[in-house]
Amino acid sequence: MPGNEYLRVLHLSKTYGAGQEATHAIQDISFTVDRGRFLSILGPSGCGKSTLFNIMAGLLSPTGGNVLLNGESIVGKPGHVGYMLQRDLLLPWRTIEDNVMLAQTLRGVPRRQVRPRARALMQKCGLAGDGDRYPDQLSGGMRQRAALIRTLLTDKDVLLLDEPFGALDAITRGKLQQMLMTLWEENHKTILFVTHDIEEALLLSDEVLVLSHRPGQVLEHLTVELPRPRRSDIMFTSEFLRLRSHLSDMLTREVT
Repeated sequence: MPGNEYLRVLHLSKTYGAGQEATHAIQDISFTVDRGRFLSILGPSGCGKSTLFNIMAGLLSPTGGNVLLNGESIVGKPGHVGYMLQRDLLLPWRTIEDNVMLAQTLRGVPRRQVRPRARALMQKCGLAGDGDRYPDQLSGGMRQRAALIRTLLTDKDVLLLDEPFGALDAITRGKLQQMLMTLWEENHKTILFVTHDIEEALLLSDEVLVLSHRPGQVLEHLTVELPRPRRSDIMFTSEFLRLRSHLSDMLTREVT
């Protein structure tokens, strides 16, 4: 990988409980991510992916290890990264426009300053006419678009996306994958993306981190050297199929 190690996870471990009832969620996880890279995290269910993200977001303290962002520890310090969960978590009593501006308005930024950027992103993401509607008036895919815009508007350089498209149908998921790639290429964010879908990981990512069964440990940190920009038809190329087979075999062995 290139040498600009912007985000560093160092020997991170987390144990819940103690004694015979202790659960070791992750163990001695280390990896680095360069600024502006897109890294996907794959692993069996229960391998500690969400635990890892909660520690990186400053919401959970590790048992051991550290997370460095640009050389400074962010362990136990919320607010350094943007974090999007699988559920959109939009506030039902707020309009879509107010939801996407929420992070900025909570920081005291005047709405008149945030609104032009919010509306520009909503236009780009196909929500231009939906700003005055409420979450329960939108489809699941549209709500996820709003949640992604809200995450982008946190203005954090690092975004943690925890299975944001996992609950969507294949067609909607494909559209949002392409939308995410476009936004990432335009905004140059550093993205860490949890998914259970090997094809999604390869389509989106510069790198794929594979975690073992619990306690989660790093099995492989794979560089994805597929040309960009990528379209869905890249999934039929020989290199994509080779990488998919390699990751599938690794995860199958780990599960069994």
